[in-house]
Amino acid sequence: MQNFKPYQLILILIPFVFSFALGLDIYIPIIPQMTEIFQTTTPLVHLTLSLFLFFTGFGQLFIGPLSDQFGRKRILYISAALFAIGSLSCIFSLNIYWLILARVVSAIGACGMLVTSFALVRDLYASDTNAKMYSFLNGAIGISPTFAPIIGGNLAVYFGWQSIFAFLSLIGFLSLIVIYLFIEETHGIAQRVKMDKAIFRRYLDIFKNKQFLIYAFIGGFAEGVFFSFFSLSPFIIIDLHGTPTQEFGYYFAVFGAVIGLGGFVSGKVIEKFGIMTTIILGIAMMFIGGFSMLGWNYIDSLSLQGFLIPMAIACTGAMFLVGSTVSKALEPFAPIAGTAAAAFGSLEFGIAAVVGSILMQFPTNTTLPYAGLIIILAVSSAACLSLGRKESGLLPVH
Repeated sequence: MQNFKPYQLILILIPFVFSFALGLDIYIPIIPQMTEIFQTTTPLVHLTLSLFLFFTGFGQLFIGPLSDQFGRKRILYISAALFAIGSLSCIFSLNIYWLILARVVSAIGACGMLVTSFALVRDLYASDTNAKMYSFLNGAIGISPTFAPIIGGNLAVYFGWQSIFAFLSLIGFLSLIVIYLFIEETHGIAQRVKMDKAIFRRYLDIFKNKQFLIYAFIGGFAEGVFFSFFSLSPFIIIDLHGTPTQEFGYYFAVFGAVIGLGGFVSGKVIEKFGIMTTIILGIAMMFIGGFSMLGWNYIDSLSLQGFLIPMAIACTGAMFLVGSTVSKALEPFAPIAGTAAAAFGSLEFGIAAVVGSILMQFPTNTTLPYAGLIIILAVSSAACLSLGRKESGLLPVH
């Protein structure tokens, strides 16, 4: 595989990294329909989203070390097969519990393809090149919200909800073909490391570190703002405002644009003012977004602009936090940065999944729970930041 140029490898890996992004985003437009299709409750339907995110996150803790022991190609094969089988099983779900289980299987597959793709890049390229490759692959994940819901909405309207999972299963089978044709083993037998108690001791040391926990929780709270929008937006935009399912994706593209712009601006702010200032600005924007959504609801009831504009402010702030907390969380773990990054991702996704699930316990015909949740997450982030600054000696301890 050393013969591939970086841009060629990116094209080869696109189906693998898209499995996670599409698996989450393409399904969002039909969430309100699923309660009627399976004659079930909104919280149960939401588990098909939150557990997908949860298992994609926590699976990193195990799949990364497994690929170190058994090699990249074997894990890629298994992961792509699980994603294809899980997605295909969704089509034939007889009840909501079958659908939830099938989504968990596909999430494990998506996690495996995502983690192993990044490990494969690390095997092949030196630090400067692989950093650039990571940026391109993360960019591919980041643009998913701008088009995936549009694809999902149109598939559901013209071919039925099952067509969404047929599309996802095709990505899984395409990935298997790509692995067979183009992927060579990049982690030789001599380089392999057995998955043993040492890896769990390293994870334990990481999760016991106060600095890591503080900034990982802030990142998780920020990710919770995003995921809560994923969860609530189809009910607000489709059900309450009567937006056709196939048009929902165009509104959701606003979210993708916010993520992209927020990531770019936060990078510039970090460069000019530093990480701590960026985190403070992010928390302030979450407060502004939450309170403006709350106030807008009382002034103009449930208007679409009263949902989307405060959301854009809050999510931009959350993007400031997601981008800036990673480096602070990983700061103490330079020798084992890869393991620490997997721990950070798992905790971040896990917190977001829990936050989104909590939101869906409240009525979905109002933005008030979401506004309140954003404010609570901002308060929690501010409390964590204060604790983090005390731990580092930046504030006096009283």
